[in-house]
Amino acid sequence: NAISPGGFTSAKRPHPENFEQRYSDRTALKRMGRDEVDLKGAILYLASSASDYITGQNIVVDGGFTIFK
Repeated sequence: NAISPGGFTSAKRPHPENFEQRYSDRTALKRMGRDEVDLKGAILYLASSASDYITGQNIVVDGGFTIFK
């Protein structure tokens, strides 16, 4: 199994000017992922017994960026 994150904001590594707005405009949720928040659910799920019968899957956590491709 794998987790494929989309664009995430980070105070430690800022993006170039206007990147976050341009990226957010292309996602269904109209925002970038938030560090320390948006990946936790997918990580917890794959680490728990709730995913025991899941195999060979890629969980895309990108705020809906890839649905428009």
